[in-house]
Amino acid sequence: MSVVAVAETPSLIVYDEIPGAAQSDQYMVAVRSLKGETKWQRPFPLITRCKEGIKGENGYFSHLSGWSNTYVNFEMDAPVEIAIAKTNGQPIRKATVRPHRHAQSCRVRNGRAYFTLEQPGLVAVDIDGQMEDQDTGMGYKGPPIHTLTIFANPILVDRPEPNSPGVLAVMPSQKPPSEGPWKTLYFLPGVHDIGAGFPVHANKQYYIPGDAVVHGTLTNHAWGDGHDIRIFGYGTLSGERLAHPNHARPRPKEARDHNPIHIAGAAGTTVEGITIADSSHHSLMLLASYVEDKPTTVRLTKIFSWRVNGDGINPFDNGMIEDCFIRTQDDSCYVNGRGIRRVTYWNDYNGSSFVLSALPNRPLIVEDCDVIYSRAGWHKWGGGRVFNMRGEGEGDCGAGVIFRNIRVEDPRPTLQQFMIMMKGVEPYEREAKRRETGDLSGVLFQNISVAAPSVLGEKDYLWGASNTKIKNITFDNFTVGGQRVRSMDHFQTNEFVEGIEFR
Repeated sequence: MSVVAVAETPSLIVYDEIPGAAQSDQYMVAVRSLKGETKWQRPFPLITRCKEGIKGENGYFSHLSGWSNTYVNFEMDAPVEIAIAKTNGQPIRKATVRPHRHAQSCRVRNGRAYFTLEQPGLVAVDIDGQMEDQDTGMGYKGPPIHTLTIFANPILVDRPEPNSPGVLAVMPSQKPPSEGPWKTLYFLPGVHDIGAGFPVHANKQYYIPGDAVVHGTLTNHAWGDGHDIRIFGYGTLSGERLAHPNHARPRPKEARDHNPIHIAGAAGTTVEGITIADSSHHSLMLLASYVEDKPTTVRLTKIFSWRVNGDGINPFDNGMIEDCFIRTQDDSCYVNGRGIRRVTYWNDYNGSSFVLSALPNRPLIVEDCDVIYSRAGWHKWGGGRVFNMRGEGEGDCGAGVIFRNIRVEDPRPTLQQFMIMMKGVEPYEREAKRRETGDLSGVLFQNISVAAPSVLGEKDYLWGASNTKIKNITFDNFTVGGQRVRSMDHFQTNEFVEGIEFR
């Protein structure tokens, strides 16, 4: 059995078939290595959809009904050229790649889009201005949006072999065992269904290659059995066959079993490379207190969610998040853990890129991140935005926290980018809502570039309270629309904000 379709040069590995999976009906993708290679190869295009239905049915947002995202995964270690075509034969008129730092230009020739990646990167390609040229946030009444993401991964150097000692290879028709003498559970090419709450265990590996789709969730709720687990590969873990736990009949005893990955006591646990598609609940929960020599790591992981509570990643105290792609319709990321770096964020309807309610009071760096789209389907509410402290949490926070090199590229963000509220402010949030006692102090925002202001004209907020002040915050090279912010005049603020410095 051929597990991987490998190009003549080892600089490019393409998965060109996923037995039993449906190909995208929107886009076709081809890729070729530029390292002495001219042959085009076609990675298998998967698709994730926001299902049709009335508002709230199974947690899907009606605003996004019928929307879809086509995605491909391949592996590379030398420059590649990528070609994109529509499956219906209609010509592509224009295309834009984001984040821009990965591919500075994208050209259209003979109805197809072409661009080059010099090195691995996770990118979105907007076709015909669906996201770039119109407001898809509040009040959008247009046709469904069909987007495309290209996941050019680094070559996986330690992939297991299905016949190696300690490897248990599972066919799509088999129900895999949750325990046994094996070290690595290997999902062979094709479509698997493990159901909700499949148990994972300490000191084991779970490999999902790029030509496998696994429906279900991976969980461990026992704090002594969640450590040193590795979930990896360039395949997909899908929640599309699962109901949102609030809509499942019968209701599940454990809503967390509907989280795609939920592992307690996850010190030393790693999630690497996989795509999590259509999360039915919180996407990735690796619960662990800080253990100095055993970080929990989320790397090169891609997340798509279309539903309420389809949050992205909570790193808790022990987590490092790096080189990920997170598109969620609820909150993308809680700022905590060991650090966040080189992550791409995308919100369409209901979420914040960076939730600050769990912000620690110790050194923490969030750096080199891109927010490519920051849209919202509503207006007067306290959620959403890029940086959001929405009157939640407790205690002093912020000392030693640095946000640097954060690029908000969206040309049409729905709302303001900063909604740092220690208490509610109407009309966004009821005034009675407030953070418990403790100040936000000492945060540095450095090299923060926002391409455009809110399309609704919303002003950024710094809004403190008598028992939860905002103070000693530094903005070093904060720009909006290319103009540097130099004073508090940029913000809507109150008397409980002090010591704000601009450089």
